[in-house]
Amino acid sequence: MNTFGTIKTKIEEASIFLYSKPQFKIFMREFKKMVLENKDIAELYSIYDNLSTNKGIDKDIVDDYINESIEYSQILIESSPNKLNVLDKWISNIVKKNKNNYKDIDNTIYSKSIKNLESILESKKNIKNSLIKESIKELKESSYLPLSSMVKIANDSLKKEFSNINESEKKELNSILSLSLDEVKKEIKELQESVTLKLKVTINESKDGDLSNAINNTINKVNETKCDHYNLYKLRKLNLGL
Repeated sequence: MNTFGTIKTKIEEASIFLYSKPQFKIFMREFKKMVLENKDIAELYSIYDNLSTNKGIDKDIVDDYINESIEYSQILIESSPNKLNVLDKWISNIVKKNKNNYKDIDNTIYSKSIKNLESILESKKNIKNSLIKESIKELKESSYLPLSSMVKIANDSLKKEFSNINESEKKELNSILSLSLDEVKKEIKELQESVTLKLKVTINESKDGDLSNAINNTINKVNETKCDHYNLYKLRKLNLGL
């Protein structure tokens, strides 16, 4: 069975891929039944969201927050093996590729051996950095890396991830990579406004409260999108699919 981080990543990818398609309503109905209406799974889902979001938690309490979240997640997982197995089989029939956007969280929850202590501590450190407020010192230190270097790293990662796409998609990808950071920021802002407007229209037309909540969550994630070439590519695809 896949870890919950992998399961959650698949659910998020499926929701984006199926949105605006006829299968989306069926997908949301199953998601509601297996996640939202299941107290333990819903809490686990929420914990993963909380641990992967910059919540501006005070440094004095962030360690306790992480430890308590990890311990409770372990209890939830250990008490729900059958439900998690059903959830995993369902979403794996929709999304075959195993991708995990929550590796650090999974590592702290699933790795219990003392042999993995160094890896667990590193993952906790990564989670901690994502939860606490960024200090002025941290912002200054990040500016020491030349902007051109950061753009190159992002572009190299983007090329690697999409190495197997077709010629038409490669052409679009190359056009995105040729854009300056200012051009990327401008287009992302325009796409955020376009996507948000389309999603709000869907909310107004929908009578399903759970669907509206899911769409609102999508709107929040769209508006929190980081300005880089990779996210511009994803936003273009999302906007075309709406």
